[in-house]
Amino acid sequence: MSRSTWHYDEKLGRMVEGPGTPRSAGSGDGWRFSDRVYSGKPFKAHDGTVIDSRRKHREYMRRHNLTTMDDYRGSWDRAAKQREAVYTGQHDRAARREAVARAMEKFSRG
Repeated sequence: MSRSTWHYDEKLGRMVEGPGTPRSAGSGDGWRFSDRVYSGKPFKAHDGTVIDSRRKHREYMRRHNLTTMDDYRGSWDRAAKQREAVYTGQHDRAARREAVARAMEKFSRG
């Protein structure tokens, strides 16, 4: 069994089998991978630096030791689960009590 390719034919108003018409040069999601996002609407950083390309954005972030939120993918979900465990009492209370008792004893000795 071979696979078929389908596309929406605007003239017929339905899906038809076969290759579709090629997209025009300005369509699709190519904007994600080009500098059009920056050059169409450049922005200023907090210090006034104009950022109008991906290269400038990367250099600015590197120079100021900054990162974007996609570098933390998954870590926010893990932190939310940990907070939920603390709030619902599912964390290890015995170990925490022992740690607090050791710290109080250490400071009480002076």
